[in-house]
Amino acid sequence: MCRPAPRTAWRARVAGAALAALLLAATSMPTPVVAQITNLPRLGDAGGVELSPETERRIGEAIMGDLRREEVLLDDAELTDYLNAFASKLTDTRPAQGLTFEFFLLRDSSLNAFALPGGYIGVHSGLMVTAQTESELASVLAHEIGHVTQRHVARMLAQNQQSSVLSLAAVVMALVAATQNPQAAAGLVALGGSVQESTMLSFSRDAEREADRVGLEILREAGFQPRDMIAFFGRMQQATRVYESAAPAYLRTHPLTGERMADIQNRVLDFRYRQHADSLEFALARAKLAALADTSVDGLRDQRKSLQNQLEHGSYLNQASVWYGLALVANAQRDFTTAREMLAKAGDLAGEQGAAGHPFLARLQAQIEQDSGHPEQAYELVEAALTRFSDSRAIRRMKADLLIDLKRTAEAVSFLEQERAVYRQDPTLWRTLARAYFANGQAGQAHWATAEEYALLGAWRAAHAQFKLAQKQPGLDFYQLSQIDVRLEQIEATIRREKERE
Repeated sequence: MCRPAPRTAWRARVAGAALAALLLAATSMPTPVVAQITNLPRLGDAGGVELSPETERRIGEAIMGDLRREEVLLDDAELTDYLNAFASKLTDTRPAQGLTFEFFLLRDSSLNAFALPGGYIGVHSGLMVTAQTESELASVLAHEIGHVTQRHVARMLAQNQQSSVLSLAAVVMALVAATQNPQAAAGLVALGGSVQESTMLSFSRDAEREADRVGLEILREAGFQPRDMIAFFGRMQQATRVYESAAPAYLRTHPLTGERMADIQNRVLDFRYRQHADSLEFALARAKLAALADTSVDGLRDQRKSLQNQLEHGSYLNQASVWYGLALVANAQRDFTTAREMLAKAGDLAGEQGAAGHPFLARLQAQIEQDSGHPEQAYELVEAALTRFSDSRAIRRMKADLLIDLKRTAEAVSFLEQERAVYRQDPTLWRTLARAYFANGQAGQAHWATAEEYALLGAWRAAHAQFKLAQKQPGLDFYQLSQIDVRLEQIEATIRREKERE
C-alpha cells in the first residue's frame, strides 16, 4: 500500500504540481491582453479572462488531490457537510449563480480562509471557532466567493502572462504552506511579489476591494447581517495592533487597509438592518472544532477545564454546545459514563426530543457506544438516527463501519455500493469499501476500490498498481474487467502527461 510522503516534503510537491499546472496553462494561452486596471470593473465584469474555467478547475483539482493525500484536510463529514450546506445559502445568490464551489476545512488554529482556482475554498478551523455569529463566518466566505465570481486569477494572468503565472504559483504555494508554516508562507509571498511587485500589489488592492463589495451584496441577498463583516474584520485589526507582527493569517493574505475598512463601513450604511438568528448547528460545529483541536492528554484536560469554567461563569453563547463539547472531550478521554451524562444535558437544552433530535448529538450518542465496546447498541442508535437524518453522511459512514465491525460484511458491501453512487469523489468511502470487500472475501473488488481511492488522491502510480492487482484476482466478471481496462488507460494517459512535464 502506498503511504504518504514525509510531511517535510509535501509542501514542495504541492508547489511543484501547482506550478506545473499553471505553466501548462500558460503555454496553451493565446497572446495575453495587456490591461492595466485603473478603475474598479463593474460587478460581474471579469475583464481579461485568459485562463479558462476548465483550466482553473484542473489546477484546483490537482492541488486538492495533494492536500487529501498529505492528510492536510480535516476529514470530518459532519463538519464538512455543515460548512457546505451553510455556504450554499451564499452560493445560491445571484452574484454566485452558474459557478461550482466546494468548501473544505483544514485543522489549523490560525484565522484564515482562501480561494483556490476552480471554486475550491479552504477554511481554517480557527476561523470558524473565532467567528461569534454565522454572519461573521458568512462575511469571510462571501469575500472568498467574491474572488471566485470575479475571476481574479484569470484577470491576474491577463496583466502579464509569464510573470503573473510565476506570481500566482508563489501565492498558491504560500496559501497551502500557511497551513503548516506561516514563516515559509511569508517567504513565498515575498518571492512572488519580487517578480512583479508594483503591478501585483496594485491589483491585489483592487481585487480585495472588489471582493468586499461582491461579498457584501451576497451577504445582503442571503439574509445575513452585513455589519458583522465590520465587527469581524475589526477584531482582527485589533489583534494586529495588540500583537504587531503576529497579525492574523487572514490579514497577511488579505491586507486590510484603512481605506478598505472605510469603504465597507460606507456601503453597509446603505443596507437595511436585519437580525439573523444563528442555528444550533453553528454552535455545535464550533464546539466540536474547539473540543477536539488538541486531542493530547494535556490538551483534552485543559479543554475540559475551559468548558467547565464557561459553565461556572456563564461565559458562553450557547449552553447546549458547551455540554456537547464536554461530552466530546469526555468520550475522547474514554470517560464514557461522564460523556453520556454531558450529552444528555446537551440534548435537554437542544430540544424536546433530546440527543436523538439533532444529527450532531445523535451521531455522538452512537459514537460513545461504539467507542465503549457496544457496537450492537451503537448500530441500533444509528439506524434510529437515519430514520430522522437520512442525509447525514457522518451517520451513514458510521453505519458502514459498524456493519464491518459486526462482521455483517455482505450488508456492508451492499450499503457502500449504494453510497458509491452518491459520493464517488469521497476517498474515505472508497477506503471503507475496500475494507468491506476484503472482509467479504472479494479481493479483486478490494484492490479496485483502493485504486479509486488513490486516484482521487492523485497517487496515479499507486492507483495503477492496484488496478493491475485487481486484474489478477478471481471473481471479476467481463464487464468489471472491461471497466478496469478503461480506468487503466485513463491513468496511464495521466502518468504520461505528468512525465512529459518533468
